[in-house]
Amino acid sequence: MYDIIAVGSATEDVFVNIDETQIVRIEDKHASHALLALQYGAKIPVDRLLIDTGGGGTNTAATFARMGMRTAAVCKVGQDNPGDQIIRRLQQENVDTSLFVRTSEQHTGFSVIITGFTGDRTILVHRGASTELTEDDIPWETLAQSEWLYVGSMAGSAASLFSKLIVFGGKHGVKVAINPGSTQLAEGLESLREALCYTTVIFVNKQEAYQLTGVAPDRGPADEREMLGLLSDAGCSNVIITAGEQGSEGYDGQAHYTIPAYPTQVVSTVGAGDAFAAACVVGLHHGLSLNEAMRIGAANAGSVVSRFGAKEGILTWEQAGEFVANVGRQQAIEELRTDK
Repeated sequence: MYDIIAVGSATEDVFVNIDETQIVRIEDKHASHALLALQYGAKIPVDRLLIDTGGGGTNTAATFARMGMRTAAVCKVGQDNPGDQIIRRLQQENVDTSLFVRTSEQHTGFSVIITGFTGDRTILVHRGASTELTEDDIPWETLAQSEWLYVGSMAGSAASLFSKLIVFGGKHGVKVAINPGSTQLAEGLESLREALCYTTVIFVNKQEAYQLTGVAPDRGPADEREMLGLLSDAGCSNVIITAGEQGSEGYDGQAHYTIPAYPTQVVSTVGAGDAFAAACVVGLHHGLSLNEAMRIGAANAGSVVSRFGAKEGILTWEQAGEFVANVGRQQAIEELRTDK
């Protein structure tokens, strides 16, 4: 039996770091939006290039396995070299890839990740074979025997599986963690309500939470609390909203938690959300409270953004625990100094 099975996308990723970018910001009284700008028609020098594997299914599976969970992944890739590379990369992380599905009808998904001088990124994605995952591709009996199921974003024809997987897992006593994607968010809260009743923990970033719940953005804390409450009322046992360098907020039906992002030198934000979510699930698997698990998630995300690529900075369980403990000791020292 597996500790966890991750279902989601698998892509070959080309990471492109370009320092000569510009950020164009548009603001109103409710929110701000940023656009990544490159000079139109210009030939732009690339400062760093990395080719690796990505997609929510493989990124989270890598964290689960590196942190010690018995992990399998269900992803669909093409009968091509990128598909081979994705499988080999996960096997190096001790992820069981026997549940992978290969197809000759679609190429493996592909992404180009453009990282600017701030470390933030814009992603150009062709989802490829990941969108063609079908009910016949899912090892339902194996899922029913897993302790956890992680369902990442699903698009194309595969999107119809998102709620089915959650409900199936919940009805078979499997703890279910989810990270809805753009297709699910566009459908809105009502369309996911049945699935959310079987959800152990949901992860969304702040903008995704606005879209899913329909709450209007505001510059105060009231909107976050309202979104946490709406998702909890919809049936999620634990709700987590991430906000990048602003940290994360969680709600377990009893208490609200605000966990700051750990200070780090940001090289690239690619994979930060996957790293946070997966490590948080590992914390819950080990019996930690929600706020303690969120700290483990923040530690893993902080390490990932300090490296180029989505998998290079993933921590082991021991490393994440030491990181959180060391930061706690440093904060205590700083508080003592302040008191004096």
